[in-house]
Amino acid sequence: MENVKFPPHNSEHCMIPMDPIHKNLTITLIRGPLVAPLGSFNNEPTPPLGLAFIASSLSQAGFKVYGIDATGEDIERVVSIQNSRLQYNGISIEEIIERIPLPTKIIAFSAMFSHEWTFTKKMISSVKKAFPQAIVLCGGEHCTALPEYNLRDCPSIDYIVLGEGEETIVEFASKISHGESPENVPGLAYIKNSQLVLTPPRARIKDVDEMAWPAWDIFPIEVYLNKAVSFGASFGRNMPIMASRGCPYQCTFCSNPQMWTTRYNIRSPQNVIDEIKLYKEKYKITGLQFYDLTAIIKKQWIVEFCTKMLEEKINLEWSLPSGTRSEALDDETLSLIAKSNCRYLVYAPESGSQETLIRIKKKITLDKMKESIRTALKYGIVVRANFILGFPHETRKNIFETLKTQFHFAWMGVDEAPLYPFQPYPGSELFKYLIGNGRIHLNDHYFDTLATLSTGKFSVPDESFCEHIGRYELHFYRVMGFFLYYLLSYTLRPKRILRTLKNLFFSDKSSTVFEQRIKDKLRRIQQSVST
Repeated sequence: MENVKFPPHNSEHCMIPMDPIHKNLTITLIRGPLVAPLGSFNNEPTPPLGLAFIASSLSQAGFKVYGIDATGEDIERVVSIQNSRLQYNGISIEEIIERIPLPTKIIAFSAMFSHEWTFTKKMISSVKKAFPQAIVLCGGEHCTALPEYNLRDCPSIDYIVLGEGEETIVEFASKISHGESPENVPGLAYIKNSQLVLTPPRARIKDVDEMAWPAWDIFPIEVYLNKAVSFGASFGRNMPIMASRGCPYQCTFCSNPQMWTTRYNIRSPQNVIDEIKLYKEKYKITGLQFYDLTAIIKKQWIVEFCTKMLEEKINLEWSLPSGTRSEALDDETLSLIAKSNCRYLVYAPESGSQETLIRIKKKITLDKMKESIRTALKYGIVVRANFILGFPHETRKNIFETLKTQFHFAWMGVDEAPLYPFQPYPGSELFKYLIGNGRIHLNDHYFDTLATLSTGKFSVPDESFCEHIGRYELHFYRVMGFFLYYLLSYTLRPKRILRTLKNLFFSDKSSTVFEQRIKDKLRRIQQSVST
């Protein structure tokens, strides 16, 4: 294919100069199994995009890199975790250890989600016991939020990488390969002489166009593509992609400011288009899913991107499943988005209460968002809107305002408007507030409680962090909202029943997450019957 830019593993843009000695150092990157509540329905694995970026940076610098995606290695296997109400999806800790190459000098783990911590630390400890001479690193949002706690709770971790990890791990590995101490590398946390050491923070990567694209040759991406596994609605062979890094906003429930700071960096539209061309050529993809924290902020960018998609006849169905804002989504923008084949768009109002929106620093106007949603629906885009129930300050009045807005969205034609229970993520402003008030105590119980707040099943969570409403009442609102919403959605628009039946039984695609999760369940049932 003409003008395709292949991953620059050995390009002139290496973060450190190429050095032949690096080839003698083997680094193993590990993404553990997906952990979820036992019997979970709405927790589907996704490709390890973050680690694929890390792998690419290390490969580009000349290191030997080996990747283990414990979920992708056996994507259909679901195992109950002993003495727990949790399950994991993928291969076991013992099988992970068997896959680690013996020459490995550095083993780096991804720890993104705090509800997985109790399992993750067991996995790390077991690996360290099997490879006592290896240096163990851990990175991701969970580790960045709680570096000292994690280092003391899991002494098998030698160093934690704070925030954006590509440059830090390359410099760290370079020090090790030359027999030097890595203790002054910026962006690290470690324990020395019983004291926490935080090295100077590392500046964010500014020119994101110069970053190597994800090294999917190191992880089993074909497993996800072949099974049409999807973060959001599925378009067959769905490829994850990221156009931007960070978010300029400071919502109180989000850990983004601590992980990424509030610096927002976005790639050029042409750079993203070139990556998409590569995936069409190499993996024969049929769909794209943008994993950006906040994908659409600049109108000029999305207009240019969609225009290039049309001009270069990319002809892929694509979606924004993570949740975005509405400021740049006006008639002109949404018209282009629809023309360029965007089929699924997720808005993130978070609440239907203006009081709540102010308190959580969600700087949006609901009326303007509703206007944007109406326009998206006019152009035939399937729309989802995400809500959260049970913020610490919320009263019943606030909850009822959110439920009212949710049902109003059903009337408007929004396909999905799920109600997520509030989870106090480590690193967020509300987490710090609850720690200060004694509502959270850092221990295994807290992390397992986060898992019960997952949307994966309809069991009552272990705890409510709302100061005015208990867990049973909040759970009732969530379940009631779920069932009434879909009843309204399908009753008001009965053609959706036929669409759902068609997608479930006669297509490898889905129009909504609701449809996709039913397909996932049916796929697993069929797999278990056939084996």
